Amino acid sequence: MHIGHIIIIGAMKAGTTTLYHLLSQHSKVTMSHRKGFKSTKELDYFLEDREKNYARFFKHDVPGGSWTLEASPSYTKNYLANGCADRIAALSKQKKLIYILRDPIDRIDSHMSHNASRGRSINGARATRGFDDASSYWSQIQRFDAAGFSDSLLLLDFDDLCSDPVNSVRKVQEFIGLDFEEPADVRVHNSRRSSGRLLTEVQERKHWENIKADVEALAASGRFAAAQKWIDTWSAKFG
Repeated sequence: MHIGHIIIIGAMKAGTTTLYHLLSQHSKVTMSHRKGFKSTKELDYFLEDREKNYARFFKHDVPGGSWTLEASPSYTKNYLANGCADRIAALSKQKKLIYILRDPIDRIDSHMSHNASRGRSINGARATRGFDDASSYWSQIQRFDAAGFSDSLLLLDFDDLCSDPVNSVRKVQEFIGLDFEEPADVRVHNSRRSSGRLLTEVQERKHWENIKADVEALAASGRFAAAQKWIDTWSAKFG
């Protein structure tokens, strides 16, 4: 029978599209399907209550012994969450969540570039809150922990995914319980479209002040070693 659901919950601009395509090449994984949603990858299904059956948003009847796969980074945006973690928890089959974490300031810079390329605002208090929210990883993790996902949530390092995608996929497949299948296509998807850094040093300092406590809490939890590296990097720069 269909075993369960793999959901890449974020973070935005942290390799979610690349990981989605890497995992989709596994013989026991069925990708999400555009059917009234904005993309094949980002269903954003659990951001609101829906009457339609979640299984309808996959191309075929899910074969026995396989998993469904979607990737919706908006699930790890507190201002959009609206109970999405509890809705995912209510799915009847197994759930395995993947959260890719990237240096929070570098992620914000990439987020800004993404918004700028689409004509969206990158300045002002509202934009700043949105950038900070998506880099406040510990607050997002706590929300999913509260919904019962502490043992079924994998924290994956963006730097590891970039430097060794095959080994990162192996780690994810082992976490899910899949036999390892090496992906044939390891191309980067949805890469940055603009060159150069958008964040000024003043902006970097402000964002670091806003999210530093969240990063420190993540480091103190002992659940993600790279968080201490981020603290060392940005504290050395800004004190």
